Amino acid sequence: MSQKIAKTGAVTWSSPIDALEQAAAAVADKRPSILVVDDDHAFCETIARCLAQRGYDVTCADSGEVAAVAIGETKPDVIVTDVQMPGMDGIDLMNWLRDNGLDIPVIVISGEHIDEGEFGEKTVDCETGMAAAVNMGAVSVLHKPFGRALLEDSVARALTYGITLH
Repeated sequence: MSQKIAKTGAVTWSSPIDALEQAAAAVADKRPSILVVDDDHAFCETIARCLAQRGYDVTCADSGEVAAVAIGETKPDVIVTDVQMPGMDGIDLMNWLRDNGLDIPVIVISGEHIDEGEFGEKTVDCETGMAAAVNMGAVSVLHKPFGRALLEDSVARALTYGITLH
């Protein structure tokens, strides 16, 4: 069975398997897009530069409201958001995503205090924004300050829906 594929005015014939391979190659050539949301402009720019150097298309937003507009214009592949921001914070943004039926992996970052348990495990108070983000399905939680390698690994895992907690 053949399928007609139009290319720049010329018509070529291709099998369905060829068409699938071409579509997969086009997707593979697309650079993943990351939306970074943080009210600290310098921090946001630092994360954006780091991720751009890894080959991602990065957009910054300084609030949840600005992020919602950006998401409406171009749906990103991953969102990296601070938990605590004035106005629409990271938790509000995650609620907005859910309410709008948008399934975008979210990495949450925060400077909140994290306790260490008796055996060195990291624990958060169930009332904190970070714990709420985990309960809402954040694919990764990063505590400020975090290293570049951890950020890059978390984004790579988020692109495949891997879950990490740091």
